[in-house]
Amino acid sequence: MIKKGNDKKRTVDSKTRVRLIRKGNEFFTEGNIPAAEKIFLTTDYKDGLVRLGDYYMEKNDIEKACDMYFKSENSSKIEEFCKYSAKVIQKWLKDDDDDAVVDKIIITK
Repeated sequence: MIKKGNDKKRTVDSKTRVRLIRKGNEFFTEGNIPAAEKIFLTTDYKDGLVRLGDYYMEKNDIEKACDMYFKSENSSKIEEFCKYSAKVIQKWLKDDDDDAVVDKIIITK
């Protein structure tokens, strides 16, 4: 099951939110992804969540990418991700032999 909502977001005043987002952007640019992710989730910064989703897709961390896209509520990114996932599943189904075991999934990190 995929949760769409962001349960880590908190209510902060607008000045604090702007400062946090700037700091999160700095962290992201520097490559400190865990710190940027924490800030983007806390402030519910949609653009930052999309960028995190893109980052995780590039790193082949599909689960984290999915989580970020759905929390960003960016419908075009969610649709793009779902189409990508459907293509992967279609490829798996086409590549399976008739006698092959279908119920195993291999995940590499």
